[in-house]
Amino acid sequence: MMMEGHEAEMEAPPMDKPAPGELGLIQQLVNTSYGQGQRAHRVLTTPAELRSWLVERGLLAAEAPVTEGDLRRVLALREGLRALLLAHSRGELPTAEALAALNQVAAHAPLTARFRQDGGVDLVPDLDGVDGALARLVGVVLRAILDGSWPRLKACAHTPCARAFYDTSRNGSGKWCAMAKCGNRLNARAYRRRQRTTPTPRATC
Repeated sequence: MMMEGHEAEMEAPPMDKPAPGELGLIQQLVNTSYGQGQRAHRVLTTPAELRSWLVERGLLAAEAPVTEGDLRRVLALREGLRALLLAHSRGELPTAEALAALNQVAAHAPLTARFRQDGGVDLVPDLDGVDGALARLVGVVLRAILDGSWPRLKACAHTPCARAFYDTSRNGSGKWCAMAKCGNRLNARAYRRRQRTTPTPRATC
């Protein structure tokens, strides 16, 4: 019974704007934590949960050890990536703090070039274990940057949500994970703010 409860806790709600291919791994990582209050979704709170998450996605061997330090590094990667995705949705440049956090993780997650018979080349992790998993995730981001799909992976501009989504709009202008929820909340809030600040016209004779 305890195992069933743990599995249910690890299962994230379905994503209605999933990213294509391996970029979905980045979206899934960011979405191990989003929302606030009763709408909050939280996983990866222990090394055991992290191991299960990585093994289920083929990023880690089942027998590989996972430490508290590993958990901290993965969470640092997650929040650094979320900061980049929020910058995508807001049309801003990422902060220096977010880039520093990502660069620190990436420095210990090396990738190596591996040439294929078809003339192509892959970037593959140069290490095993959690370091290798981190390197693979960094490699996914690099490939998405090169193929142009990276700017469309965003985090919901509704700050209490910040859920990752893939923007499929024609012009890439999406800002919210769901217009019917977060988008409408922000639009209603902006409308109420305008109503409070707009002066009431005086009656004339």
